[in-house]
Amino acid sequence: MPLKNTAVQYPNFTCQTASVCIVTFKRDDILLKSLSYLLESTVQPMEILVVDNSHSLELPAQLRRLSMPIHVIYPDENIGCAGLNLAFAQATGKYVFCFDDDSFPASDCLEKAIRAFEENQSLGMIGFKIYDPETRLPWHDPWWNPDCATSCPTVFCPGCGLAFRLDSRLPPEMCMEDIPSQAHELSMAAEMIRLGYVVEFRPECIAYHPDNTMNYVGIKSRNGNRNQMRFLIRYADAISLGLLLFSQCLSAICSRQNDAAFAFRYLWSVKRRPLYRQLARQFRDVFLWHIHPRLAQFLSLCA
Repeated sequence: MPLKNTAVQYPNFTCQTASVCIVTFKRDDILLKSLSYLLESTVQPMEILVVDNSHSLELPAQLRRLSMPIHVIYPDENIGCAGLNLAFAQATGKYVFCFDDDSFPASDCLEKAIRAFEENQSLGMIGFKIYDPETRLPWHDPWWNPDCATSCPTVFCPGCGLAFRLDSRLPPEMCMEDIPSQAHELSMAAEMIRLGYVVEFRPECIAYHPDNTMNYVGIKSRNGNRNQMRFLIRYADAISLGLLLFSQCLSAICSRQNDAAFAFRYLWSVKRRPLYRQLARQFRDVFLWHIHPRLAQFLSLCA
């Protein structure tokens, strides 16, 4: 994909292991505020890569006021979170950190995440514990932000705060290009798992982002569900995919809400990247969210 770059160089970076990637769209002031918090990190990143989907003319000059290396990438059009792929392609750090333009890490987040990666070479991706920046209270989400005090395996890493180990074997489209927002993290986790890495939730790695879990309704919920369906169709093993499509048809026959027509259209339009069944089972919860409840109940009993 053709793109234009604007490099803003600074001499005083201190860490050669961390790259930070952020996608933004018409929120220069919010982005700058988030970057100011990033400056307070105990370990400064070696580079910041910002994908500006809005082609802001003022942003480069504003970034020059900040004391860190920043590289601005301009896609040809607004491609949403898929713009992260452009940043990943240019990242040179050993570990890549991802934040939204309105999220930022706690001062010791980068340091703790790097330590976790260094201590466990099989660790491929980390999901951060997310707190609301105004209330300083944690999100309460059993999947994306569980209430636990110790690290645990997961495939749900919030896009507003995660990090992964850069590996040359990762595909150029680690984020699905047709998911502009919500659920793009699932394909990132899938690609890390495919390479044999483990993915963990790390509560000691804290980031801040406005709590949007309570407003996950209406169009936002519908778009998120569709994006999860896109992910499942691309990455599910053959047996799981068959069950998913059968369940959608069953829901349609029973006059329940369904995405049967969408699922079949999407299936014929994309190139699949299925995981082996043993790996795909790690996304079991996502799968169960999208099948008929009676079938889900039966499969749960059989597990």
